[in-house]
Amino acid sequence: MRVMNHIVARVICSLMAMTALTAVVVTVVVYTGDEHREAVTSIAREFFELVERASRTSRAAPGTLVNPTSTPEGGVIQ
Repeated sequence: MRVMNHIVARVICSLMAMTALTAVVVTVVVYTGDEHREAVTSIAREFFELVERASRTSRAAPGTLVNPTSTPEGGVIQ
């Protein structure tokens, strides 16, 4: 049973990796033209800005109680 779970996990990971690689290759082939370069650059810039913003948000420590009437900025909802 343990071996079967390991094989299934490897197959799933392999399929996900092949899907991701195919998506990247298709994207590169489609957007290699000069007219698409600016659009791709702006999309990538926007994506990395979102990732940076998400990484800077503060999260409550696990196990702490969150007050439902408080805001993330520390204010209180009236």
